[in-house]
Amino acid sequence: MQVQKPKHNRYDNIYEIRQTGYPSEEQFLEATKRVQVIDISTRDMTQIGRGLIFRDVRKFIHSVLQKGGIRLPIWKIVIPRLEGHTGAIYYVAEGEDYNRIFRGTFGYGGTGPHESALIEACFEKHGFFFEVRGGDYLLNFLYPKET
Repeated sequence: MQVQKPKHNRYDNIYEIRQTGYPSEEQFLEATKRVQVIDISTRDMTQIGRGLIFRDVRKFIHSVLQKGGIRLPIWKIVIPRLEGHTGAIYYVAEGEDYNRIFRGTFGYGGTGPHESALIEACFEKHGFFFEVRGGDYLLNFLYPKET
């Protein structure tokens, strides 16, 4: 029986990376174990309005998993390049205080798509699910909602 590619991977190659066995159970455990204290400074993240944009994938994962008040779904915002099958994926976890954001990639060589695969594996194993949106949706998570 062939498993169908999940809808949230329709536009990227993250499902294919995960089918190779990445991340391993060891990599999953390493990514979800408690990390050192997160420094809300330019070293670990940048704050833009209500958005905390993380530079380190493990700190992003930890922040989302350890922080209460995260609303589901996790938003997966896909921004393709104009040519080719590559681009950025912004993962957004909406929080009561701040929205946690990480910029992954798809289609490239190197660690970017593997960071995206790690995020999806960790969040799925914790019961989170993804909704996919286009790039213009990202701005919704940076600035306060008008009341």
